[in-house]
Amino acid sequence: MKIGITGASGLVGINLCKKAISKNNTLNILIRKDSSVTGTLDAHKFYGDLNNIEVLEAFCNGCDVIIHSAAMISIGFESYEEVNKVNYIGTKNLLRAAIKKGVKKFIYISSINAYKKNPLDKSLDENRNFVTKGNSYDVTKAKAQDLVLKTKDIHTLSINPTSILGKNDYKPSKLGTIIHSIYKNKFPFFMNGGLDIIDVTDLSNCIFNAIDNGRNNHAYLVSGKWRSFNDIIASIRKIQTKKSTIIIFPIFFVKMMIPFLQLFPKSFLKYAAEINGKVIPGLENLSKESIENIVYSHKMVDNSKAKKELGLKISNLDSTIKDSIDSFKILQN
Repeated sequence: MKIGITGASGLVGINLCKKAISKNNTLNILIRKDSSVTGTLDAHKFYGDLNNIEVLEAFCNGCDVIIHSAAMISIGFESYEEVNKVNYIGTKNLLRAAIKKGVKKFIYISSINAYKKNPLDKSLDENRNFVTKGNSYDVTKAKAQDLVLKTKDIHTLSINPTSILGKNDYKPSKLGTIIHSIYKNKFPFFMNGGLDIIDVTDLSNCIFNAIDNGRNNHAYLVSGKWRSFNDIIASIRKIQTKKSTIIIFPIFFVKMMIPFLQLFPKSFLKYAAEINGKVIPGLENLSKESIENIVYSHKMVDNSKAKKELGLKISNLDSTIKDSIDSFKILQN
């Protein structure tokens, strides 16, 4: 089988590439430039972005399946136009190229953020309404998913993961950077919230099972388990040789601070985050939007559909944390 994968250098993309190769599939990857991660892959490489129609058509040519994982992950510092150009317009371009070149199946890697969080006290499943306003990333992922699932000229489906963590995190990811900073005792404080974490290996297995088992025009929530940051830190502690104190701010204090962030221009907040990130790696990823994602993270994500139809299995948090941290050790060697 010939598989095309976008976003090959990202956490999801590189794990998908390695899995595809291990299963003896022929692989096309779409990248903007070579990196140490993609340079050694046994794959046909196509250089360009999601707005280069000629490259997209060449990339799709001969593929049985396209797995579209490329996206602009915005935490509120980029303009809507920038994010929309990649996440929505880029997806539309790729979808058209796939149809033109006779691709049989198009798997879109969306996000839990495409769905409305509220109400938080009721289970969140695939029937929840899409986000229509708010963070640019959330809105554009929802728009792109809606487009993909309504397309009739090709078999389409979407995979909606929660917060992704795990092995081969070489880029590295935003959550992975924070986890590693805590491990290296460089993160002196955090908030008393949490996240639903899915191991990237579990996610990759679901995506590959979706090639044969995913239903046309269907979405699949691929979640792990909601973990408090106290749980996450406790897991990191198990593999630390030295342990420093981390101050955990109460959730009510964090909620009180969020409105104050709206008083500052976006450019100032971005600059401040970049400066803070140089002092504490990972702190550049804590914007108003990312803090809200932690504070208002949904604790009841229903993954029963993915378990039943895509064989979702949930890894142990300790192994997921260790795989993520080991990736950074490899990156630094």
